[in-house]
Amino acid sequence: MLVRAYTLGYGGLPPEHFLEVVSSIGCRVVVDVRRFPRSRVGFYSGESLKVELERVGVSYVWLGELGALGLSKKYKAAEPIACTSSPTFRAYVAYLATEPLALNALSRIRGMAAEGLAPLIICKERRPEHCHRQFIADALTAMGVEVLHIIGEELVEHAGSPCREYLSSKLPREFTQREC
Repeated sequence: MLVRAYTLGYGGLPPEHFLEVVSSIGCRVVVDVRRFPRSRVGFYSGESLKVELERVGVSYVWLGELGALGLSKKYKAAEPIACTSSPTFRAYVAYLATEPLALNALSRIRGMAAEGLAPLIICKERRPEHCHRQFIADALTAMGVEVLHIIGEELVEHAGSPCREYLSSKLPREFTQREC
């Protein structure tokens, strides 16, 4: 079985189109990776989104421990990270590679993908290269998951961020050596 996950930035996407995307990829679980699952568009706020997804038979899982907002103030890398110039992204990459909460959340997504649930990882930012989803995708790829980004009408295979090699080398071995 193919172990696959998807990512989507919902910013500017009408709710009905979001639900069409969820259906078109066979998604059984939407994974919200925002630190705080709130939105100015009520549909995309955590509890509302959960209700709307349940109406169409899709589960909603909030993994706030994979959110990036405010992390650079709380988390500092133990070593220099040169793969990105963004202080927020540097802190996030270090956090993702070493923090047990983040590693367990990544493992949960990997498990969903291995079960064939076609998890859809969501955040607001439309372009993955401008969002922390790129680093989640790097880590999942290192864990043996094929990640496809939904950009407009296109499915784009994750090619890796500039931090892909760093993350792959820093993830604990038990997260990268497991069979699906």
